[in-house]
Amino acid sequence: MKILPLLLLSFVTAAMPAMAREWTNTAGKKLVADFVEKKGAAGAEIAVVKTSAGKVHEIPLSSLSAADQEFVKSQPATAAKTLAAKRATEKAPVSAKTAAAPAASKFQKMLEGKLVALEGKKISKYTMKEEPRYYAFYFSAHWCPPCRAFTPKLVEFYNAQEGKKKDFEIIFVSSDHSEEEMEEYMKVDSMPWPVISYRNVARMKEIKEFCGDGIPCLVLVDRDGKVISDTNVGGQYLGPQKVMNDIPEKTKAAEATSSPSADTSDKN
Repeated sequence: MKILPLLLLSFVTAAMPAMAREWTNTAGKKLVADFVEKKGAAGAEIAVVKTSAGKVHEIPLSSLSAADQEFVKSQPATAAKTLAAKRATEKAPVSAKTAAAPAASKFQKMLEGKLVALEGKKISKYTMKEEPRYYAFYFSAHWCPPCRAFTPKLVEFYNAQEGKKKDFEIIFVSSDHSEEEMEEYMKVDSMPWPVISYRNVARMKEIKEFCGDGIPCLVLVDRDGKVISDTNVGGQYLGPQKVMNDIPEKTKAAEATSSPSADTSDKN
């Protein structure tokens, strides 16, 4: 008999806030999140959900349980229309002054005084001269072979951005077993980006929530913490290479708005 589990699921759903539920995929993994919208053509629908930490997931409907699929299909289009209206507002034209000086992010105070960086052969305190429009949090460790294989590629990619306006910053979040291991990792791979100091990593709960079930993990987020590109999508591990490849395209819009006079100067 499956009546009892169904009753329990009904009880859990009723106890959650409106539109929030415990989602279950076909592999049995669970996720508590708010329903945002359903999108996609018939037969290829996607459920967009958002966790309490603000992380947005786009989950193929076919990968969810039968109960979750029925729930999504029963939802009206009003949620999608509301989101579309919000996005339209966000895309409204802004002045050059506003575009050049966006508001401080949710990460600014969180990271203030807690960053270090490699300078020559020494690890020194690091202070951002200008806050980026996007953060790419890199979860990695020296003891992890796939991490050691990917990090040199990320270093090469990052260094290739020099000479261009960078609207993103990579922040290394260590999963090493000690401060000495983390610093050795930084030195061996000549990490050119800021690093959260080892003693502060454990306190970065809001940032660590962006990491999936395994490393290496690279997650690109905006100043509000909205995930723009993720190593993990719909419960599947796609690898950090995906996010690294996404960064130029995803930050292109920010580059365009950061130099409002660029087009004018080219035409003169």
